[in-house]
Amino acid sequence: MLPYVQPRDANGLPLNDFLPETDTVDVAVLAASTAEDISVPTGAKFCVLTADVDFYYNTNGDAAVPTADVTDGSGSRFAAADTVVKLVVEDVDDVSVIAGAACKVTATWWGA
Repeated sequence: MLPYVQPRDANGLPLNDFLPETDTVDVAVLAASTAEDISVPTGAKFCVLTADVDFYYNTNGDAAVPTADVTDGSGSRFAAADTVVKLVVEDVDDVSVIAGAACKVTATWWGA
């Protein structure tokens, strides 16, 4: 797994709109309203999630599409279609993902 190295311009300034090259990408093909765990690879520190539809994700349990208020802190986080979700995953075993429609979620990984 390649390390995360922040891309920089000719003046050494960070290019925040660009991601470094990686050699580790997983894809979860989801059925509608069915949560799936994506296992964090050994040595991974950073993850980027993307999907072709709106989706929810959770690093502390099963992701769920909310159908009522969640007031105990266990809710899943929302990501709009084509959003780049950046996560630090060094203390995470799995990232659970779910969407209301069938879709593909990619998880791109980097080490330290």
